[in-house]
Amino acid sequence: MNPSIPGPYLDPDYPPGRASRGGDGFRSTSRTRRHLAAAAVVALATVLASAALTVLVLRSRSAPWPPPDWLFAACDVGQGDALALAVGPAAAVVVDTGPDPAKADRCLASLGVRKVPLLVLTHFHADHVDGVPGVLHGRTVTEIETTDDPDPPRGAAEVASWAHAAEVPTTQAAAGEHREYGALSWNVLWPDAAADRNPDLTRPKPKPKSDSKHSHRPRTSSHGGEEGSGPNNASVVLYVHIATRDGPIRLLLTGDIEPPAQHAVLAAHPDLAADVLKVPHHGSAYQDPDLFAVVHPRVAVISVGAGNTYGHPAARTVDLASGAGARVFRTDRDGQIVVAGTALHLRVATRRDTH
Repeated sequence: MNPSIPGPYLDPDYPPGRASRGGDGFRSTSRTRRHLAAAAVVALATVLASAALTVLVLRSRSAPWPPPDWLFAACDVGQGDALALAVGPAAAVVVDTGPDPAKADRCLASLGVRKVPLLVLTHFHADHVDGVPGVLHGRTVTEIETTDDPDPPRGAAEVASWAHAAEVPTTQAAAGEHREYGALSWNVLWPDAAADRNPDLTRPKPKPKSDSKHSHRPRTSSHGGEEGSGPNNASVVLYVHIATRDGPIRLLLTGDIEPPAQHAVLAAHPDLAADVLKVPHHGSAYQDPDLFAVVHPRVAVISVGAGNTYGHPAARTVDLASGAGARVFRTDRDGQIVVAGTALHLRVATRRDTH
């Protein structure tokens, strides 16, 4: 969290009468050691050999945060997803909110986001929607777009109630939808109303390798749902393009889709390459290896909580991402993760928050 930004929502009971449940913020900038030293920033910059990717790890909380050219941010919100895509001064499209209103609010405040033209909620599990009040607090939110699957009912009802109270209209995403906000554009790849999302009627569930340290079995949770769940496979999937001076940066944001939906998306889009992949379902072991091979990302982002009880991220999934050529970043270890720069000079910065 930027120390220059007040943090009035650190109270664990924010908002009043509701228990807070989990998250944080981000950014990155490409600077020389001399410039960093002049800014009194202690940083470690590692230039990766592949695809001109620079990793800038900021160590000092006095560093400028975020950089003026940030493009994409993955908030450190614990066991959940909260993402932001810059669309102009003080504005961002937000994708999911994590489980904790305070952390969602703090993350967007650290990014300087005061306007949200669109809030996309990939599905209604608590670890993706319970932070909605924090996004709404003190910001202009123009529209909320959700999946077409109102499951679990409690999450769908809460989102509808929050939107109604804030007088924010809601819509549903559908495959084929295209939107643009300045340099940012995207296509909705999923959910497809014409496709069968039943996990039992599509590709059989893979049996991931396990060991004593990284074993993972399906578990049921009010936050994350169960592996093979309908809500996960109804997650909104966005294929994002961000125009830069030397070409577009492509991002694939996948919610919690599992192999049935992953396979359906790949079948419809067999050339689905991206520079940045938001790894599905917090790095669960339940993945289609073809997703990583086809997307072949330069950067893989796993939004996951430290010490979670689900075995996320699975070692197998981290290996799939790195084996596809990606540099893997995890919010549980790296904290806030930000992508900046251009297609030819992509940069990633991470920063851990003390909260």
